[in-house]
Amino acid sequence: MSQTERKIAFIGATTLLLSSVEYLIPKPLPFLRLGLANLPLLIILESMGWKAYLFILLLKAIGQGMVSGTLFSYLFLISLAGTLSSGIAMKAVKLLLKSKVSLVGISLVGAFVSNLAQLAVAALVAYGPSIWVAAPLMLTLGLLSSFALGLLAEIYVQKSSFAHSLDDESINFALPAVEQGAYLPRVAIASLLCIAAILFTQTLFYLAPLTLCMYLLQLTARRKIRLLPPLMLLVSLAILSLFEPNGKVLLSLGSVAFTEGSLTLAFTKALRLMSLLAASQCLTASNPRLKGKAGSILLLDLAYFGQLSSSFRTTKGSLVKRIDQALQSAASGNGTEQAVQKQQKRAIKEPLFLLLSGCVLFTALLSNILK
Repeated sequence: MSQTERKIAFIGATTLLLSSVEYLIPKPLPFLRLGLANLPLLIILESMGWKAYLFILLLKAIGQGMVSGTLFSYLFLISLAGTLSSGIAMKAVKLLLKSKVSLVGISLVGAFVSNLAQLAVAALVAYGPSIWVAAPLMLTLGLLSSFALGLLAEIYVQKSSFAHSLDDESINFALPAVEQGAYLPRVAIASLLCIAAILFTQTLFYLAPLTLCMYLLQLTARRKIRLLPPLMLLVSLAILSLFEPNGKVLLSLGSVAFTEGSLTLAFTKALRLMSLLAASQCLTASNPRLKGKAGSILLLDLAYFGQLSSSFRTTKGSLVKRIDQALQSAASGNGTEQAVQKQQKRAIKEPLFLLLSGCVLFTALLSNILK
């Protein structure tokens, strides 16, 4: 694999590292992003051509979906829209204005475009038109965080030795050990059937036990359950239901009210999205096959990500120094053995997984027969 392809995979891995950090930060909306993963993109705006740059954007979106388990969920579509729109906007602004615009200005443009794109896709696939109520808050938070991110990028470029080495092509990226877990076709097929079952399940009464089964499936697939994102999804949809009243009034708050119809719709939508997210985790755990040159680069991207994660935790000093040390260590191939050991997981108990999948399918069938 060429040094250019290794560099593309390595930069994609740095965006994954920052995305994984950001994923752990509590947010009022599950898809809301502070933009930390855009830091590497700001640094390479001038040094990477359009083709390589667009490939890095795709690596960022797909890799993040694989690491977080959201690749086959609505969150991936929202993330992809934000990543592509902001990345293309930042690159275009830099090409048009060159030295007339700072990284702060580029970061602000990227955040504004990203938030608009995410809101548009979120309205289409999850929240409906009521999500635009959150637009002022999202745009304000996005501009504030992107301003800080732009400043951080300026400081890092000035003080980092690695950033300059990245631009002048003086780094030879080591090729780490790339491992892909065994493909589990039965887990993949069962997960796809569960996705179909979730989409066709009728009423909140049946979606509730089905969601519980999906979380049990996620545990069986050895994927960690994080309760805060689905809880925030549930709360946000309930709040947005205030702006779409429907049916009997249950509780009024001044000029707005929680109504039976709107809350039922909100909880139904929330449980369906939560179940689909759990199904995405299961499908990711089946280790889908990655073929061709693009698949090889994506696997290398994930291998570099494992090295970066383990290297960053073991370094000391200032933030810039720790980042530089982690990047240098991963680029040189140090820490490969520890990263591979960390990625090793216990095998999925397929009989139990298939049994729980059967429960999901049976619930969906009942919801349509007894509706």
